Amino acid sequence: LADAYLALGCAPSFTCAPYLLDSAPSLGEQVTWGESNAVVFANSVLGARTQKYADFLDICIALTGRAPLAGAHLDAGRRASVVLALPRDGLGGALDDAFWPVLGYLAGLRARKRIPAITGLEHTSPSRDDLKALCAAFGTTGSGPMLHLVGVTPEAPDLETALGLCGGGGAAGADEEVETIALTREDLEAAWHSLDAASSTEAVELVALGNPHLSADEVARAAELCRGRRRNPGTSLVLTFGRSVQEQASKAGHIQVLEDFGATLVNDTCWCMLTEPVVPPESKTLITNSAKYAHYAPGLVNRQVRFHSLAGCVDAACSGRAPTSRPGWLAARGFASSSPRAAAAATGLWPAAS
Repeated sequence: LADAYLALGCAPSFTCAPYLLDSAPSLGEQVTWGESNAVVFANSVLGARTQKYADFLDICIALTGRAPLAGAHLDAGRRASVVLALPRDGLGGALDDAFWPVLGYLAGLRARKRIPAITGLEHTSPSRDDLKALCAAFGTTGSGPMLHLVGVTPEAPDLETALGLCGGGGAAGADEEVETIALTREDLEAAWHSLDAASSTEAVELVALGNPHLSADEVARAAELCRGRRRNPGTSLVLTFGRSVQEQASKAGHIQVLEDFGATLVNDTCWCMLTEPVVPPESKTLITNSAKYAHYAPGLVNRQVRFHSLAGCVDAACSGRAPTSRPGWLAARGFASSSPRAAAAATGLWPAAS
């Protein structure tokens, strides 16, 4: 199939994160993408316009140069129809890289098929990689083609604009009610526990990074965290990224640092396609910083899953054990529950025990 696409003139990028390529689309550009994380990132962060297209429909559109004039290709299909409101008084603690996938995972659960406008983060400055993690997690639990992060993403300088992206139709809410859902600290804790589902298990045999594919900046950070350290002999560290990122990382010297650490590097595929032996046959528990992979891994590879930040994952690769610490934004202001399942059940992320 890959050879057939190349014969048609497709570029051999082989990445699930095409927004990292030099050919990434710009604001308002009409494109046709299929991978859920890429669709959400393109619409939300780049301001490009695409639906979630199924396999083979995208290549049909590429052949004809025509896409359905519907959905997120149109102004009316891009306006927010639900507001997800984080606490106005802030969350407490610094927002590390683990916050954004947890938020995206929760936002998808709450928004479901709707496009949300997320408020409460207007004064933050998330990196492109933070937004990448946010969008991938949102695309995992929500079916909407995009989200608006008010004050951050290009089509949501303010809430009114995010709600009024219907050409000529006025602001949403002027003649219709827009639901507002509060996202509480307890909701975030429950989402964390859903991702860190095997929290009672300390030992990890696999550290899985790169779902979606890592960016050059993420590879650089991983290399810096690994520099001068050694992988635990009983724990594999596997990173996936596209060939263009690998080329950049190799020129910068980051690949050598990771190989010296004992990492396994994989390109042209990602964790949604990987099984044994890349996933060690003897492994029982993995840890990842990807909400998407934390969600899908139990079904894909039949392993228990721990979840943490990138730094926490590298620490686990060194020690063979998941970190016991929690990020400041999660530990702040009395985050405490009798059990992970009780916390999640209380907010509807998991069913209560019968």
